[in-house]
Amino acid sequence: MRTLARPPARGHTRSTAARPGRRRRSLLFLHEMRALLRLAGPIVVGQLGGIAMNTTDTIMVGPLGAESLAAAGLGNAIFMSLLMVCTGMLMGMSPLVSQAFGAGDRRECRRVMVQGLWLAAIVSVPMTLVTLFGLPIARALGQPEQVAALAGGYLWAIAWGVLPMLLFMAFRQYLDAMGYTRPAMVMTFLGLAVNIGGNFLLIYGFRLRVPFFGTLDVAPGGLVGAGWSTTLCRWCMLVAMVIYILRRRDLAVGVGLAPVAARLRRMTVIGAPIGVQLLAEVGVFAFAVVMMGWLNPVAQAAHQVTINIASATFMVALGTSLAGSIRVGQHVGAGSRRGVHRAVLTTYLLVITFMALCALAFLSVPRWLLGLYTDDPAIIQVGMGLMVMAAAFQVFDGAQVAGLFALRGAADTRVPMWITVLGYWVVGAPVAYLLGFHTRAGAPGIWAGLVVSLMVVALLLAWRTRLVLWDRPLPARA
Repeated sequence: MRTLARPPARGHTRSTAARPGRRRRSLLFLHEMRALLRLAGPIVVGQLGGIAMNTTDTIMVGPLGAESLAAAGLGNAIFMSLLMVCTGMLMGMSPLVSQAFGAGDRRECRRVMVQGLWLAAIVSVPMTLVTLFGLPIARALGQPEQVAALAGGYLWAIAWGVLPMLLFMAFRQYLDAMGYTRPAMVMTFLGLAVNIGGNFLLIYGFRLRVPFFGTLDVAPGGLVGAGWSTTLCRWCMLVAMVIYILRRRDLAVGVGLAPVAARLRRMTVIGAPIGVQLLAEVGVFAFAVVMMGWLNPVAQAAHQVTINIASATFMVALGTSLAGSIRVGQHVGAGSRRGVHRAVLTTYLLVITFMALCALAFLSVPRWLLGLYTDDPAIIQVGMGLMVMAAAFQVFDGAQVAGLFALRGAADTRVPMWITVLGYWVVGAPVAYLLGFHTRAGAPGIWAGLVVSLMVVALLLAWRTRLVLWDRPLPARA
């Protein structure tokens, strides 16, 4: 009698068939995380090096008093508002380079680099001119005269570093988008070392005996001295970058050097909405600085210290999101839909986890963190309330930057621009003004408006990311 083999149980069959698929997906996810972390590490360190320049300026200017601290905050707010528009324009390079790199087209990467340098030189002209008029801008914003005068002098000094800074950024966009993230990191720390040394000499002055020429006396420059030190370090960083590029012939040769209108236009179409988005975000924080000045210099100084602490944690989220954007762009160029999904999910996971830990730190040791910058009890007292608000927006801040950069990797920039304008200016700025000046909340009320704006933007960008990168066909290469 013939015996029939007994079929395996249905549940057993399903589990054994599914296990290799689940294991493969897990391995691919871990591979994506390792690849993203390899990219993100140098970018994050480089971003921290960049914010360290502002941090060292703030710490070294701190002993000069609340007015100098307030002026540093005001000057940086005005400058960063201008810078973000130009930076956004240059960020139009990143998806073009990363997608070309993912498709194996290295010559196209070099063509984008050349046009990016032209774009950087073009946008540096209006930015330099506006920065030179920092004093009338500060006065027009209704700031105290002494604070406005100090901020104007600081802006005049850093205006001469705009061109090298933007050229350096263009080179960095080119290298980072191909995965060469270490050079810019090293050069940023070179600039940081120059900035620290320059601050010691130019903020407090020095006397130097020069053989055959006598004694060189440089009077204390205060906050303006810090501005000249920043300009010096930006020129040093550009020189180091040019030397590196010229020594790597595979990165610098084989394409024409003339401007090409069509390429500049394509870069601008992608980058201009990013610039508007960055202006909307940084602009609302700059408006917060202005509103703090309407309260008093102590509130403005406390804001400068607290935002500097929050900016340090944000640089980690920003660097990780930048790496995520590069991975998304490379997967789009290679036509890998599931690769795009893995890059987006990994970016969100890493960024939100880190920012949640930072929120706990802000709530646990706020006084110690503020004490790193100042020992003024009045500034620390106001700063304690602001640190609570900073903790409240950490996760939302991380989520919104992760969503923004995931979309940028796919060259989706126009709708995110309108989302940020809506969240920051239609919702956030009015709420900040109402809570800051029409309730007893004062300075923490202004920051509560920032929390609301970041929450709105983070949620809307998460929806947009799902719509563009999951529910629709994979975007075509830009």
